[in-house]
Amino acid sequence: MTAPQFLPIPKNIHALACETISRRIGRLPFTRNGVEITESLVGVTMECLNAEARKTLPLRTVSREKGTIPGLGECLTERLGKDQSDVTPVIAEVLVTAGLAEPAEVLDASTRTETRGIRLLSAWTWHIASGDFPSCDSTCLSGGETDAWLAQCPVCRTGILSRVTGKRLFGTPPTDYYLDCSHCGAKFIPEKDRFRLVSIAHISDPRWRQYLNSCRKPDEWAALVREETPASPVSRIATSRYRMAPRKAVIPTSQPTIIHRPEKPARPVEGVPVLFSTIRGGSLAVPGTAKTHYFRPVSLRFLRGVRHDLFTRSERIVQQVLEGPAFAEVKPLFVKEYMQYLPLRLGPVTEELIKKNDPLYRQLLNSHGDEGFGSFAVQDEECAHKKGLLMVYVQGKLCHVAGCHTTFADLVDRSLGNITTDQCYRDGDETACRINSLVTAFRDTPVLWCHELSDDNAIDAAVSDLRSRYLQVP
Repeated sequence: MTAPQFLPIPKNIHALACETISRRIGRLPFTRNGVEITESLVGVTMECLNAEARKTLPLRTVSREKGTIPGLGECLTERLGKDQSDVTPVIAEVLVTAGLAEPAEVLDASTRTETRGIRLLSAWTWHIASGDFPSCDSTCLSGGETDAWLAQCPVCRTGILSRVTGKRLFGTPPTDYYLDCSHCGAKFIPEKDRFRLVSIAHISDPRWRQYLNSCRKPDEWAALVREETPASPVSRIATSRYRMAPRKAVIPTSQPTIIHRPEKPARPVEGVPVLFSTIRGGSLAVPGTAKTHYFRPVSLRFLRGVRHDLFTRSERIVQQVLEGPAFAEVKPLFVKEYMQYLPLRLGPVTEELIKKNDPLYRQLLNSHGDEGFGSFAVQDEECAHKKGLLMVYVQGKLCHVAGCHTTFADLVDRSLGNITTDQCYRDGDETACRINSLVTAFRDTPVLWCHELSDDNAIDAAVSDLRSRYLQVP
């Protein structure tokens, strides 16, 4: 088998890829499932995928009739000089989540089965003549599109738009090219200085039917990305136990989103009713035993839309999960009814229970594990690098008080604002799920409030004081 040619990733593509990951997942570098994701790791992984003719690699080495195909883990080990078997599934998940790659299946000739792989999307590939320009460079498109228009699809806000030539879309007038989203498959055709949305494939959100067949300028499409168009109130109530805060404007829809799981009734926010005084500038005065603390709202930027049924993506094995102490009460019930599911993955099994309308699936989750979760980060750079107290206060109820000994960006961006699949289960992080779902449900109103403190002892003392005073937590 011919050795792959590792072409160095162009600086522009590398910078755009790292920026995309930072915007949609978390600021690089960050730690995910015990693995440190760095700019260097992202670049090397993309180089390994780009070196293959089909831009595809299995996660582990597979055999072929004429040799073997080295897996992504083996390629990373060879490039980085140490075993990367634990790193491979994590970096693969990051690239897929950020919209740089997609899952793939590779045939293993020895077992005659398909194994998991990853494919680098065509918009993020390069060749020897690419220089420092990515394949989605704005100079190749007419109409003067902005970087925001190309780098982030206005439909899904995850993929990027690339130019497709030599093909014609069925039912549309012939054009020299059209734009295709690398993630959701949305397609735009050029009309003079505007682009018409003619397809919203793989998008179930009904609000985008409002924009189907509409024709807008590139900067107008880019504005839709920035304004974070709100979802239909009917669909949001069907997937959240919280009553939604009023929105400034709601785009009318013809029909609600269909949620394939038992509907939960909306209920008020769970917290301690307490009225704090509002001072000039919008800050809250929170009296303590010895002093008054002044909390200001944390401005957030939302990186993508609400993710429903996040728990159905878990890759853990059911039998291994049920051995944990958190599932001691659930295990006998589950084994009695679904013994055949024990060797399967937890996410698809939970999804199957939902389809069967079996309430047992909720016993596998924590009390907030089946909420709608968003992805958000601290927008105020000055606040992002401070530490102190973080308070969750919404609709006149105090829900949580915590101390932050690192930075607010570290706590919010990488923990509260980035819920992972396994955090939704009984052995996950129930507090993070609760806070994330609250922020997501009331995203138009301040939910997180911060009070800056530099002394760690003072932080612990203030948290203990406010909890015992308002939350009755010793």
